[in-house]
Amino acid sequence: MGETVKTFCRNCSALCSMEIDVEEGRMVRARPDGTASPYGAYLCPKGLAAIDFHNGAENRLLHSLKKQTDGTFAEIAGDQAIDEIGARLKAIYEEHGPRAIAVYHGTGAYRCVLGNLMERAWVAALDTPNFFSSMTVDQSAKWVTMARMGIMASGRHNFRDADCALLAGGNPLVTHQGAPFAVAEVGAPARAFAAAKERGCKIIIVDPRRTETARFADLFIQPLPGHDAELFGAIAHVMLRDGLYKRDFVERFCIQLDELRATLAPFTPEFAAARAQVPVEQIELAAKWLGEAERPLAGSGTGPSMSTHSNTADHMIEVVNVLAGGYRKAGDRIRNPGVLKAKDAYEMAVSPTRSFEHEPKCVSEDTGLLVGEFPTALIPGEIAADSPDRIRALICFGGDPLMAVGDPALAKAGFAKLDLLVSLDSRMNATGEMADYVVATSQPFERHEISVPGDGSYPEPFVQYTAPVVAKPEGVIDDWEFFWAVSAKMGVPLTFKYWNYGLRFQDIPEGIELSLTDRPDPEDLCRYLAKDSVVSFDEIKANPSGVRAEVALRTVLPGPPGASGRLELCPPDVAAELAAIAKEPAETGYGYRLTCRRVLHALNGAFRDSKEARRRFPVNYAYMNPEDMAAEGLADGDTIEIASEFGKVRTLAKGEDRLRRGVISMTHMFGPLVGSGDPLADGGANVGQLTSLTRHVQPINFMPRFSAIPVNVTVLAPAEA
Repeated sequence: MGETVKTFCRNCSALCSMEIDVEEGRMVRARPDGTASPYGAYLCPKGLAAIDFHNGAENRLLHSLKKQTDGTFAEIAGDQAIDEIGARLKAIYEEHGPRAIAVYHGTGAYRCVLGNLMERAWVAALDTPNFFSSMTVDQSAKWVTMARMGIMASGRHNFRDADCALLAGGNPLVTHQGAPFAVAEVGAPARAFAAAKERGCKIIIVDPRRTETARFADLFIQPLPGHDAELFGAIAHVMLRDGLYKRDFVERFCIQLDELRATLAPFTPEFAAARAQVPVEQIELAAKWLGEAERPLAGSGTGPSMSTHSNTADHMIEVVNVLAGGYRKAGDRIRNPGVLKAKDAYEMAVSPTRSFEHEPKCVSEDTGLLVGEFPTALIPGEIAADSPDRIRALICFGGDPLMAVGDPALAKAGFAKLDLLVSLDSRMNATGEMADYVVATSQPFERHEISVPGDGSYPEPFVQYTAPVVAKPEGVIDDWEFFWAVSAKMGVPLTFKYWNYGLRFQDIPEGIELSLTDRPDPEDLCRYLAKDSVVSFDEIKANPSGVRAEVALRTVLPGPPGASGRLELCPPDVAAELAAIAKEPAETGYGYRLTCRRVLHALNGAFRDSKEARRRFPVNYAYMNPEDMAAEGLADGDTIEIASEFGKVRTLAKGEDRLRRGVISMTHMFGPLVGSGDPLADGGANVGQLTSLTRHVQPINFMPRFSAIPVNVTVLAPAEA
């Protein structure tokens, strides 16, 4: 007899409500549940494919594995794996200290609430600063900007309130990623853009590709990749030149306006138009619309953050938002103050911390923490460093850092020097193939969860709890249980807490002291996370479709008397970067710039082998403008070799007239770590082979260049061969 179970998706930050049909203990169908969801009935293809993924579309691991002396893997019971891992971690910890141990928090870990918080508790208990995540793979430039500029505590205007919105290098109709940096709603993004257009919001999209989101654009700017710093420097130049910036806001909350004006003097619209190959009129119009708007909003996706001069580019995008006054003011409505943890917001600037200049610092480079994390690109160097504090044990939770960081030869050599590598995942990946242990973990629909990640990011107050939809297989464990059990084996007590970005775990006063012998009850942990909720946990649990909570109206409060924080528009290092960019010669010798792209049916390294993804993407296509293909004598399906300064990949060409000329577009993390040369047999091509972890990297976060990579194309074989 079948049943229908209410739950929610955990692929991305949208956390869309869904119904799943279960027959004889097996999930068979998924559909959106619009009963209470703030998005209405909505579920993207990845959510629909979650059934395939859960049922084994990507060779799900049903048993943990241990590397043998001959390099092969053998099955090992989960309890035994934890015993052995705990013993090895304890020995490493006692001999080398806390800095010998590190964790990597991957995309798959972000919506695993209990696992995420137990991981944080374990890292805090060990007192190791070695926390890395996928955030510093694709968007750490935004954290650099926060550290160098500061932040407005009031937060940006909500997309539903904006009357002019600019989005650079993001495609939320595909990614379902939005706040706090990009301009979108994460759930049902097309509906949100359509509603914005209907109320008269002007939409500006900046992207080398006419994305799916760009169909809503009133102004579409299609620059040559890698010139975001010049483009947004020019928009800021025009706003300053024509007095289009919010003078009162800038005078109250900012410093270094004169320095910014002087530094941007060379960044005229004509200069940026020539560099980025866009019309001058578009730069002028974008500045005018943003400057004249009452509730503007400017932000970016991963594109600028993975591209050339990414730190400077993201700083300049935020400068444009600052000059436009893109933040809520005292008295503005807070659409969602949160349900589990309702929060006030204040109209005040928080001065930059420049946290990366302070201890603790990395051992391989002179840089420190960004929002409590070290840069992921430095993991290989932190392992290989000639230092007593080098990383000796790495726990990878729901991710594939070996694949994600690029430059596989250097990365693999670093990872090979670990004393212990553990992968917590439901499937094998490149990191797992190098691991000493691969711990088979549960999938989202097999665990308890409460919507902590969406608490402040839903467009309206909403909360949802889910018990497991189906039982997990005997051979797998929950991610949170791994951290608790290993901690128990090490004799390290844990305190479970409600943590979110901006908080230092050790400084949170309240928490549950966990027993080292009695396994916690996951429902009790979720109940604890709802202890301050506007809606009681019992009511949340009794409404499996979620609760549209009635939260008393909150508005942005005035900053406290004497608040002296200021946003730094043009600190000396940013000024120096802009000056160098203004004088930078063009990179020559390459005919194309390769950019990263997202696809609707995959999420970073996940879902690539779902039935629908494989039908659409048997390889990691190299998309090109048809005119460029004609000039190269290429046809769809021809085998080509793409070469950068650092490596080569082979794949199939595919025409796409959405791209501007001179651009090739491919997906990140799609293919084996190192290709065999046969893209069809490989099922993809890893563009990380075209990057370097030592050249063309950013200061501070050491971000590699994953987009706007200069490349050349060689035709290898026509499609019919």
